Amino acid sequence: MNTEKQTGQLIGALLLIAMLLGLGNNFALNTPIFSGAGWLQNGAQMPLLFTAGALLGLLTSALMLAVAILAWPILRLSSPSLALAYLILSGIVVATTAMEQANFLAMRSLSLQFAKHPGLDPAMFELLRSMVGASRQWIHYIDKLIGGSAIFVMCLALYRSNLVPRIIAVCGMLAAPIQMCGISMALFMQDMPSLMLAPIALSLFALSLSLLYRGFAVPGYQARYART
Repeated sequence: MNTEKQTGQLIGALLLIAMLLGLGNNFALNTPIFSGAGWLQNGAQMPLLFTAGALLGLLTSALMLAVAILAWPILRLSSPSLALAYLILSGIVVATTAMEQANFLAMRSLSLQFAKHPGLDPAMFELLRSMVGASRQWIHYIDKLIGGSAIFVMCLALYRSNLVPRIIAVCGMLAAPIQMCGISMALFMQDMPSLMLAPIALSLFALSLSLLYRGFAVPGYQARYART
């Protein structure tokens, strides 16, 4: 039981850190890059922000994979298929995040070339800007769609195992499809309401705080599933 509690608290800490890093990346690092004239013009003046943003993005997905790895031996006792699916989806997210960040750094390279060659045809850079930017954007949406699937599977496994208050697991199970629907709207080139992303953020925040406070505190959990 102590091991379950400590593992749950560690997972809660990692979830909270990942969320804070994601928020810092989106609002503190990415906002200056995309504001004003846009990333093509801004990138040459702030190349280190691209590097920091890419590294933070990779670190965030790595932390989420660490959560899945830590949760695996506990979740598989009650839901082996869900635990495996959660682990696999989290690994896929790391791969898609790496692809996204590689394209993000390609945007920096294009911005630097734009600054070095002011005499070249602006229309050519505009065409390249739209292509490179779109490549990063679509991978970003796919990454978030798979990430939402991973969170849904995690919350479903937590609900079945009763390792956390079930109301928190249910909120996550409801919030993940809302996020995935919002991302799907973007994939179909429709405007995505930002509010559709709020429920999953709030659910993960509540889950991380609950785990930090109580961990996976279910008496006799390991003995209950010892034969599975």
